[in-house]
Amino acid sequence: MKHLDNLEAVMGRIQYDLPKILFPHELKEWLSLTDEEKASRMKRLCTVPLNWEDFTVAYSVYFRCKWLDAFKLRIPEKGAVVLEVGSGSSMNIPFALTMHDTGSKYITANMNKKLTEGFKQNAAGLPITIDIIEDNALNIGNYLAPNSVDAIVFEHSVNDVIQAFLCESRGIDTTHCDWMEALPEMIKIISTEYVNHRLEGAVKDEFLMLIQSCMAVLKPGGHLIMSHYMFQCDLDLGYNENLWENMLPTIRPWLKELEMGKEVSAEGFDPQWWIFYKK
Repeated sequence: MKHLDNLEAVMGRIQYDLPKILFPHELKEWLSLTDEEKASRMKRLCTVPLNWEDFTVAYSVYFRCKWLDAFKLRIPEKGAVVLEVGSGSSMNIPFALTMHDTGSKYITANMNKKLTEGFKQNAAGLPITIDIIEDNALNIGNYLAPNSVDAIVFEHSVNDVIQAFLCESRGIDTTHCDWMEALPEMIKIISTEYVNHRLEGAVKDEFLMLIQSCMAVLKPGGHLIMSHYMFQCDLDLGYNENLWENMLPTIRPWLKELEMGKEVSAEGFDPQWWIFYKK
């Protein structure tokens, strides 16, 4: 696996912003770790696909810090509106946005009912404004006005969107299912399509339609930000390793066909794992 990040840079970065990215109980847990434990956990995050035991305070430190840097870089203004596509129950973006600016507004377009319920529980008590749209992001224009969003985020959800497209085309419900129970079948389908060189033909047009819908509500000068990283459990379930590692390089040429903006570089963000697309 290509390394997710530079360990030395990560360890240097996290030394001075911890109170801004961790809640008090998390900060206490982080400070209870020895320097060797901190370095060991961060090294795993940076160098190998993540396993269940990696979802610790170190995971929170790394990803909130990374997204906080992304927001500082691409959303410098206060009171920004951020749309996340396919958040599931993950809180990386709402937490990082809270640390960035409590005056921000967070919107998620989330289809899976069970994951959305988990998100609602996890988000309870956050000081930022949160709206949940329980619909396909293809229909985002039914809920948001044109040019009304400062940034659109896909945080480890490009694969989920593509998997949902493939499943729905086969009559497999991804809205009401238990996502983790359905995951093995999703992985089997997407890996089979990829290995047989059918993935682009099967999903590219629908994927680009979704991106077009999102770009329509993005303000001129705003950014579409995509991130990806690898879970070992998905590999263990049979995810094609080449696709799993190269999810963003796979869809990057598709984005170029839209001509609705351009990809821009961002120092400290590896294009293997990040896309910044400016409208």
